[in-house]
Order: sequence, then C-alpha cells, then structure tokens
Amino acid sequence: MKKTSKKSKELTIDKEEAQRGQWVKLLNHCRMFHLQMVKDLQSPILGAEAENDELFHSACASAIDDAVLLIQIAGEQGMFDDMPQYNKGPAG
Repeated sequence: MKKTSKKSKELTIDKEEAQRGQWVKLLNHCRMFHLQMVKDLQSPILGAEAENDELFHSACASAIDDAVLLIQIAGEQGMFDDMPQYNKGPAG
C-alpha cells in the first residue's frame, strides 16, 4: 500500500484549484460573449422593446455570472475541500 505524503496532497489540492480557476475563466469569457451579443443585438432606437435573441443572451450572461459567484462563494467557504468524489473508493 502506497503512502501519500502531505506534499503530494497539497499538490493535488493546488491542481484542483488551478482547474477550478480555469473553469471560472472560461465561464467569464462565455459571459463576455453573451454581453457582447446583447450589445450587438440592441436596437438603435431608444426605448424600443428588446428582441427575443437579446433577452436570451442577457439571461445567459446573468446565469453565468451567478454561477461564477456561486463557485467563488463555495470556494471561500471551503465546500470544495472534502468532496467525496476525490476520495479513493473500496477498490483503491
């Protein structure tokens, strides 16, 4: 049976945090894309009602922003520290 050192555990945690950071970065890029689409689809007429595509992209940007905030809050509260899917199962 292999023993894992404290250092290797720290490297695994750092790797998981780096991956989470990459996902957050990707989500932020998606949010910026949808915000740009909202800007592109806006009517040049002031006070005009928003089109369905504009509303869709606005809702997507808002939902992605909420997801990023949720990930950040969960990380700050330590919810990612002891997740069962990272533990080895009975087969090793």
